[in-house]
Amino acid sequence: MEYKSFNGTFIVRLDVGDEIVESIKKIVETENIKLAQINGLGGASNFTIGVRKKDTKDYVKATFSGDYEITNLHGNVTRMNGEPYLHLHIGCGNDKNEYYGGHLFSCVIGATAEIFITTYDGIVERKLDEKTGLNLFTF
Repeated sequence: MEYKSFNGTFIVRLDVGDEIVESIKKIVETENIKLAQINGLGGASNFTIGVRKKDTKDYVKATFSGDYEITNLHGNVTRMNGEPYLHLHIGCGNDKNEYYGGHLFSCVIGATAEIFITTYDGIVERKLDEKTGLNLFTF
């Protein structure tokens, strides 16, 4: 992984074997990023995504391996209990034009990834909402 900052935006290159969530979290912690938007694309070799079931408040997870194009990676960085909180979604397609997307739990890079982390002044915290079971923005 390598990255460079330009006026509050971090341009990130991930390499084969790097894991997206761990890499972004490392940058967020190293650079003390409190609020940001994330966008990216690239190639994946293994990823785990999920879809949250409203009635059980649990995620149904699926893991995929092979050659996949990351057509979109997006999300945000906020804070929860003063710690970094990443909320990421991903969409990936294979050579059969099958497409899978959802909440991102992990993704190992198979070729490269190009990610932009755009930071903002301020802090947005999250708090568990008992009704939904989600960690929602608090202002």
